[in-house]
Order: sequence, then structure tokens, then C-alpha cells
Amino acid sequence: MRRGPAGSSLLERVACIPRPAPPGRLAEEALSAGCRLVELRLDILGYSRAEARQALERLSPHGVRVIATLRDAGEGGRYSGPAEEKLETLLYMLDHGAWLIDVEYRFPLLDEALRQAPGRVLASIHDFRWTPPPEVLYSYAGDMLRRGAAVAKIATMARSLGDNWRILGVNARWPGRVAAFAMGRRGRLSRILAPLIGGALTYASLGDPVAPGQLSLEELLEAWRLMGVLGEEA
Repeated sequence: MRRGPAGSSLLERVACIPRPAPPGRLAEEALSAGCRLVELRLDILGYSRAEARQALERLSPHGVRVIATLRDAGEGGRYSGPAEEKLETLLYMLDHGAWLIDVEYRFPLLDEALRQAPGRVLASIHDFRWTPPPEVLYSYAGDMLRRGAAVAKIATMARSLGDNWRILGVNARWPGRVAAFAMGRRGRLSRILAPLIGGALTYASLGDPVAPGQLSLEELLEAWRLMGVLGEEA
């Protein structure tokens, strides 16, 4: 039985995003960094299914959970192939040990993914223009959860400091069920604070950031240490 969304410690809520590398080296880097959760960005890694399976097989024995993501070009990723092929690849990842699959809210086969993988889908939406009003953000999260998403992820663009507070409130509404934060330089604060107020996840890079304003794992952990919420040993 694979575990559902949970995490008693802050480190378990950090999805590390490794830099592109062969599966063995990628796993070694994630393990040496102390990652307990890894997002495999298949659209960036360029892995075949066999290589993706190798990465899973290297990480799973160490208790590392994996989110498999094949991000569409329209959502800031590089995938532009058929929707059916994308869903098949993500379901393949679940069959071989992935914890969750990331499926965009606007993906035409989202409901099919939710039907075939109940409790295993992280539904996501990205807005690279701005941070919508609270009623829009709550509507997105509520609809994704009602339709069966295990986690609802919302990433918006911060145009002001106030956008951090607007997006962070969504995490507090559904503790442990929503990962909501803002992108861009002005949104970095929300990436640090989201898990502290109930956010299911935040994301940190092990190499170059894959999204605007994304912190490295070292930056995120140092911020938490300075805030006194993470021990020096972490």
C-alpha cells in the first residue's frame, strides 16, 4: 500500500527537484542532499520510461517519495505531445512506485486521471501573469479537491508583497490538502511560509530553478533555521 499525502516534518513537505542527470546520479544527488520527497520533472529530464523507472527504483528503497510530473508547455513545462500518451506515462510511473502524479487542472484528461488513480493525483494550476483574488483561488482549490485530487497545487505570480498573504491563506483553509504559493522574486516569502501554515508541499531546486523565484534547498533550509523552526542538524 503506497502512502497518501502526509508528512510530520517540514523536510517531508519539501519536494526536491534534481538537476538533469542519468538516473543513478540523480538519485545519488537527491539522497546525499537529504531529500525525502523528489519531483521527477520528466519533461525536463528527457527520460525514457525505462530511465524513469530506474530513478524510481534507486529512490524508493531509501523511503524517498516521488511525484512524477510531465508539465505541459502551456503551464511552464516542455511537454507538447498527445494527452493520451502523457496520461499513460504518468500512470506507468504510479505502477512502478511513484507516490503521486502531477496533472494540470486544465489537462483535458484530468477526470480520467482521477478515475484511474484515485487518491494519487496532485492537481495543479499555474498563473504566470498575476495572483487572482481570493475568491478565485478558493474556487480553484475547492473544485480540484471536490473532484478527487489528493493535493491541490496553485502557483501564481506575485506582483506585490500582498500577493504572498493572498495565496498563503488557501493553505490555511485546507491544511495538508493544498500547496499554494506565489512565483517570482516577490513570491519567495510564500514558498518559505506555506508549509508552516498548513501547506502540503513547497518546492526547492537542487540545481538551477525550474520556476520563477524558486529557492534552492540550501536557501530554504537556511531560512527555516534562521526562523527557528528547523534544527541545525537538518
